[in-house]
Amino acid sequence: MRILCLVDGPLIPPDRWMWNHLPEEAQQDEVDFLWASPADRFKNWGKFLSYYPQYINLGWRAWKACQKRHYDVVVAWESKTGFPLGALRSLAGVHSPPFVIFCFSFRGIATSFPQISSWVMRGVHRITVVSPEEIEFYSRILHIPRSHITFCQFGWHDLCQNAEPLAHNNFIFAFGRSYRDYQTFLEAVDGLPIEVIVNTRRFAIRGLKVPANVHINEMMPEKEYARLLVSAKFVVTPLLDTPHAAGESSIVQIMAAGKAIVATRTHSTSYYVEDGITGILVPPKEPRAMREACLYLLSHPEECKAMGAAARRRYEEQFTSEHTARCQYAVLQKMVMMQAES
Repeated sequence: MRILCLVDGPLIPPDRWMWNHLPEEAQQDEVDFLWASPADRFKNWGKFLSYYPQYINLGWRAWKACQKRHYDVVVAWESKTGFPLGALRSLAGVHSPPFVIFCFSFRGIATSFPQISSWVMRGVHRITVVSPEEIEFYSRILHIPRSHITFCQFGWHDLCQNAEPLAHNNFIFAFGRSYRDYQTFLEAVDGLPIEVIVNTRRFAIRGLKVPANVHINEMMPEKEYARLLVSAKFVVTPLLDTPHAAGESSIVQIMAAGKAIVATRTHSTSYYVEDGITGILVPPKEPRAMREACLYLLSHPEECKAMGAAARRRYEEQFTSEHTARCQYAVLQKMVMMQAES
């Protein structure tokens, strides 16, 4: 297959993105990559200053690339990367080659314009989602046929494989910026008899009271972040309860690191976290329940380690990059086959 891929970060050869994790027969594919590298400094409408313009430019470059060269299929990673090209295709009434968006999520500013977003999706043939419940949600709100939506569970490579643990490991860790409920989290950990370290963007905690036992880092390089992840007692993922998936990439990374998880119960975390086995799920916006979960793991260190070990096994069995790459690649093969038969 000849494939054009739109991704949200630079790819330097010999890196081939998901093809790094596919079997030998897929290595014969001719794959071109285009990417955007936006600066995520603001939230909400502030993203129009430094974030979305990069993706709009990416969509235009992809449009021109498809005019210059024949591709069997075009694929974009996440909706932010695929929406601009989808809009151009819808505007021009173009339906070839097939266009697929992996790890689709209807979030952010796009949710303010559901009718326009539904129109944009006319330029997209298939999407994959990372939680089963999203199939019904996107079918209803964006008028996408259910048969055009495929569930591919989220997988990721092991960021912590070669991470060196810190000498200091007596802390709870939390990280991430999108759809995080740090207000509930900070209330939950206030005064706990242990240090708490948080990696996030400053805008994610702006206006919140930060307890004395909490240290806030900016987002840091992957190597430093991985050392914190493998060294923590356990990791907390506090989330807002949204109709789309959120936090799954963080949870998969936590599982890969072999750490017990405390997470907000949502439709997606309920799929990724086995409550009482790989971690503890707590109701949304209930700091007392989150605090009790943290205290339980602190007072039951052997059970905490056992949950971490179970999380690692679950990662190896279901959530590696190889698992996700194979699912997504099957979608591409199906699209090309259907195109050839039409």
